Amino acid sequence: MSSIALIGAGHNSLVAAFYLAKAGHKPVVFERRGEVGGGAVTNELHPGFRCPTLSHEVLLQQAIVRDMDLAKHGLELLTPDASVCSLSDNGGPLVLYDDARRTADSLSRTSARDGEAYASFRATIDAIVPVLTTVFESIPPDIDRPGATDLWNLLKAGRQFRSLQRRDAYRLLRWGPMPIADLMHECFENELLRATLAAPALSGTMLGPRSAGSALVLLQREAHRRLAGGRTLYARGGPGAVTRALAAAAQAAGAEIRTGSPVERVTVSNGRVTGIVVNGQQVQADRVMSGADPKTTLLKLIDPSELTPDFVQKMRNYRTAGTMAKVNLALSALPAFGVDASALGGRIQIGPTLDYLERAFDHAKYGEMSSAPWLDISIPSILDPALAPSGAHVASIYVHYAPYNLRAGSWDASRDQLLTSTLAVLERHAPGLRAQVVAAQIITPAELESTFGLAGGHIFHGELALDQLFTMRPLLGFARYETPIRGLYLCGAGTHPGGFMTGASGRLAAGVAAAGRQI
Repeated sequence: MSSIALIGAGHNSLVAAFYLAKAGHKPVVFERRGEVGGGAVTNELHPGFRCPTLSHEVLLQQAIVRDMDLAKHGLELLTPDASVCSLSDNGGPLVLYDDARRTADSLSRTSARDGEAYASFRATIDAIVPVLTTVFESIPPDIDRPGATDLWNLLKAGRQFRSLQRRDAYRLLRWGPMPIADLMHECFENELLRATLAAPALSGTMLGPRSAGSALVLLQREAHRRLAGGRTLYARGGPGAVTRALAAAAQAAGAEIRTGSPVERVTVSNGRVTGIVVNGQQVQADRVMSGADPKTTLLKLIDPSELTPDFVQKMRNYRTAGTMAKVNLALSALPAFGVDASALGGRIQIGPTLDYLERAFDHAKYGEMSSAPWLDISIPSILDPALAPSGAHVASIYVHYAPYNLRAGSWDASRDQLLTSTLAVLERHAPGLRAQVVAAQIITPAELESTFGLAGGHIFHGELALDQLFTMRPLLGFARYETPIRGLYLCGAGTHPGGFMTGASGRLAAGVAAAGRQI
């Protein structure tokens, strides 16, 4: 039985700890903050108001939920009636549902063409994403010396691709590198529908609607969504309830979790990990797994002399420039969006056209905060009233685009401007909202780095670009959770299959570390 130290108690580390414990190891998780969860936590925004701090939707893989028996540990997943309500500047809202047929019928009332196109679009998505899910469920192949398992996994993905109809196979190959705007223009005529479907391809990325490869991010989201059960999911109690359940399951399996235990560095001798330093004390470990992002792990926790100059240079060039801020609001009442509350239980989008999204992105390209940001909003207290006092609500808002690197000024000086711009956009669609604000929490990209340890403020631990995915995430030759330091592994979102709150990276990395191929 070997001791394995895990850095950080985010969802991937907790998943990894569970699988390592089940494999007979002694994992110990070290978390610098006073609670588990990383960015997947629920905080008290104001007395009686509890809000998702960062992430608000759950994409945890069904297989992980089942393996860890998370329902037994208190996890209750909720599904809203409507998955998205997209608001318009000059017309009624657009409401989408998890049921594609219901959505198509609704769209057909205003555009028969879009109703038919949506049904066809969803059918194509459902046909092609199994190719990606097959890839997401296995470790990337060894490029130099592929083994039998690598070849078998590639064969499974190849067979899945060959099973597609020729039209769907062509679309998968063509759609991946496309700008999402081009794909939306090909498929739909309603501009609000185009923007609504395009937005998830851009959230959290340094990509605009007309950026090449943005359509691939949409396909990735859809594949993860399928592995999570194919429906919109939130957790009763917020994302903190998810990570508390993950922690309880890991502990029940035999893992140990130590909060208030910041890892200061990883110790190495003769190219091999020997342990970690926590609160100035050396902790011996046979292996170390890091749930932190690759840059933080390899450029801050490791002495640079332990790595080759070539590797360090490549790691520095790994792109982690965040583009998103977070605003959380405690509200005295439900905002008057002019829509029935049943339509507001999922995501609420304010970004009505592709040009609106592109203009917001234009600011980020040049190091400016968008003066008219597009907003991705969740009001989780609609599904889960216990998050706020009776009649009151909390709003969890992703603000796009807010670049980590500001060309002028600092984020400390721009906090009030961020809140003002966000409230101005909200007020246009919900008159009187400012007067309903009881309290506000502003989390800038700089604070995503300083408080939550996300290098560059990037919520996905690295850009979801074509050159930073699969066998190249985070770097070519280091996509199998291993690092140049023997016994040191990565298990965070900066590894395959990357990003989102799925737990997949933790599960796959645990299998590699448990086997201990570097030992």
